[in-house]
Amino acid sequence: MMSEAPSIPRGTAIREAQASDGDAWSRLRAELWPSCTPERHRLEIAQVLRSAGVVAIATQAGDPVGFAEVSVRVDHVEGTSSAPVPYLEGWYVAPAHRGRGIGTALLEFAERWARQRGYHEMASDAEIDNETSIRLHRLHGFAEVSKTVHFIKAL
Repeated sequence: MMSEAPSIPRGTAIREAQASDGDAWSRLRAELWPSCTPERHRLEIAQVLRSAGVVAIATQAGDPVGFAEVSVRVDHVEGTSSAPVPYLEGWYVAPAHRGRGIGTALLEFAERWARQRGYHEMASDAEIDNETSIRLHRLHGFAEVSKTVHFIKAL
């Protein structure tokens, strides 16, 4: 874990998301989760804003270019030693802004937020075939604890 803020491009800011960020945040979410409907993105944004979690938004010259969504999961999370636990639900930087430290700054914002609230670990996940996300999680100190395939059956 880095002890100082990463170097990010001039004009870039990391801040907590507000309801007024909803449209831009939804567009970024659609890039990360394209199969999710716009209605579902709006619903989940509203839920996150009412929750105990936090969302960090990265802006470049005032325009949102990335986010990190953190929920607080109260149920058991695989591999953790405590509950509740902050859970990195989504972590995304628009392709044109990658490789400049913005993703690191978003993650560090989320980690700082969690430590300030007394949490000592953070969980996350990645799709089993998303090698880039898995590599970035490992690069930033996450340890892989399991691989799973989830199922659902309509009743």
